Parts: sequence; structure tokens; C-alpha cells
Amino acid sequence: MRIQKYLRMCGITSRRKAEELVINGKVSVNGNTIHDFVSVSETDDVRVEGKKVAIREKVYYIFNKPAGYLTTKNDPQGRKTIFDILKIEPDIFPVGRLDADTEGLLILTNDGEMAQKLLHPRFEVPRTYELIVESKVEGEELKKLEEGITLPYGYKAKMKAKILRYEGLKTHLRVSINEGRKREIRRTFKFMGHPVIYLKRISFGPLNIGDLPRGSFRKLTEKELKELREYVNRK
Repeated sequence: MRIQKYLRMCGITSRRKAEELVINGKVSVNGNTIHDFVSVSETDDVRVEGKKVAIREKVYYIFNKPAGYLTTKNDPQGRKTIFDILKIEPDIFPVGRLDADTEGLLILTNDGEMAQKLLHPRFEVPRTYELIVESKVEGEELKKLEEGITLPYGYKAKMKAKILRYEGLKTHLRVSINEGRKREIRRTFKFMGHPVIYLKRISFGPLNIGDLPRGSFRKLTEKELKELREYVNRK
């Protein structure tokens, strides 16, 4: 593989920053400083500023995020983040985000290639949510939502939605989207006149939250990981 990809898989930097390291003569392969994007393998001795680096073992977790936590490693304002709960590998990162008020399924990994495929719109990986909104939603509104509703800032929101039940003046729904834009579900339903008062992601691609307790996490099973890889490689 190319040296910049190798360095990214070692977890020390992004691919772009890796290219800068090579160009600036900070990288050596088998004792020779390089300035070009050569190909390397895991048997080569690769060093960055004299320090040997190697591809990390890839790990994959599923986490049931509780509400009230930011999906970030550090917050300048000192608010709670998911890493106040997650005392695991320091180099893992969440695949996408859930806003602080949203709970449910998060995938965490150190596999940048897998994360990119899960998030890129081209792969159309669905995310499914359960939500409660104020006021009653009518079936005709959901048909319009599936066709696409243009929001005030110009984005056309499209999602599949199903009414689960009514509870007084509230409506319980299940919604699926293929691209997780920032607060897309909340913005869309607010624009429709139905503010969201509860939101939980229950699935991401082939993965389901199941009975994993709120605030708990676990490694993906071999079966889940196999299904996830097959899913993102189906196109």
C-alpha cells in the first residue's frame, strides 16, 4: 500500500498530514529517508522522525449512548462527553455523531476506511431512529416526507417514516435516513410543526442496538463484524 495510507492506518495522523510528513523528509523506510509516495508492506521498517510505527489492530465497538453527552473527545466548555463513560482504547473514534440530546447506537472504531464507507452518501447506509414528537402526525405528511421536503436552508430532506402509535397528542414514529446530516430529523420535524421531544438511534446498517443497556458498550461479535464488512462492500 502507499506510504500515506500506511501511516494513516498506523493511527498517527491523517492521510493529508502523512503526505506532508513524507514531503518534508520526516519518514524513513528500511533506513532510507523518503520524499516520494512509495509502496510499503507490514514487513518494512517504517519510522516517523526516527520512531518506528506499525499498523494497529483494528477494533470495533457498539455503544448505547445516553442523552446528555456530547459525541466528542474533548469539549472546551467542559461538558460531559461519551469518553467520560468509554474507558477503552485511546485511539478509537465515533463513526458519525449523535447530538447531546439524542441517545442510542454509536459505532466506535480505529478503522478509518470502514468509517468512511459507513458515512459516505454513496454507500447509502441507512440509520433508523425511534422518536416522539409533539402533536399528531398524519399519514399524508409522511408521504410528502418520503418524496422530500425542502427545508428553509435549501436542503431537501427525504426519509422513510412509520407511525408506531399515538399517545394523547404525541406521536411515536420510526424513521430511516441514508445520510446523517446535523440534526436533520429534529430540523425536519420542527419545520413540519412537530418538534421532537425524544430521539434514539436503534440501528446503523446491519447493526441493531438490541437489549444493550443505556450507557453500556461491547465489542462487535465476529458475526456482526462480518455482516458489517459485507454490507459496506456490497456496492
